[in-house]
Amino acid sequence: MNLVTLGGAALRLAPRGTDRLETADAFAVDVEGAESNAAVAAGRLGAAATWYSRLPDDPLGRRVAAELRRNDVDVAVQFADDGRQGVTFFERGARPREDGRVDDRADAAVESLSFDALPSEPAAVADAAYVTGRTPTTSSSLAQATAAFLTAATDGGATTAMGLFDAEAVGTGDDEDVLERLVPAIDVLVATPATVEAVFDRSGEPTQVTHALASDHGFETVALLRGQTAAVWRDSTVHEYELPAVETVDVTGAADAFAGTFLVGLHETEVQTALRRAIAADAVAKTMPGSVPVFTRAELDAVADTVERP
Repeated sequence: MNLVTLGGAALRLAPRGTDRLETADAFAVDVEGAESNAAVAAGRLGAAATWYSRLPDDPLGRRVAAELRRNDVDVAVQFADDGRQGVTFFERGARPREDGRVDDRADAAVESLSFDALPSEPAAVADAAYVTGRTPTTSSSLAQATAAFLTAATDGGATTAMGLFDAEAVGTGDDEDVLERLVPAIDVLVATPATVEAVFDRSGEPTQVTHALASDHGFETVALLRGQTAAVWRDSTVHEYELPAVETVDVTGAADAFAGTFLVGLHETEVQTALRRAIAADAVAKTMPGSVPVFTRAELDAVADTVERP
């Protein structure tokens, strides 16, 4: 299975454990990006995963590329002389203190991405192509690049998918206009209820919401990652499963792991198994520090076997 994704990524610096940003004297460094995380998750399951992006040709940009290559992702990027590498500072909370973060991503090199500057083969041979709603709403260049990416993937016969997990990132009228133009090119929607309400003005029970989204927008598959359950609509049938109990360490890359794992599952097996395995990926990703999901197929299958219907 070949998965290709497109989007930006930030270097993430986080104090060890639950130390505070303002007092920490050492930081762990990894990469935080919705599409790159989904590619890593797919790669962990044996897929050939490619990440399209644009990075600054400097040590920070090269660090991002190297980190993803170490996780078996093919990095198909344009290294540029302009723009900068986005950085995120993250501190892990402990009850009752919430997680904290400071994003410094303005003027990142990826904001000027042109799809024409990227190699065409990964999209042409992909089985699935994935992007999140945040990417095309970041800049006009990324909106154009996303449209070209989806067109190339569709022309090659790929299943196209969009993740909508960050309601705050896609909640403005301009964002909705950008996404409205892209939605007709999407086969699979993976989202949270809050983002569905922000973008599509739909809320309610999974059966009604997923059916309405598919009917209104022509999606072949709609998956909803909810607070206590996850549901999927396909072929006019909805399947819903409970999320397992988790001792949460870090939620940052969990939804991305859900998306990448779900897309691999759709290619390999029936939709119920794909959803249970995606639920397992979301759960396992929450148990480790850092945003990059690290797990094995055996670990996911063991958790997926425990996932039950409500």
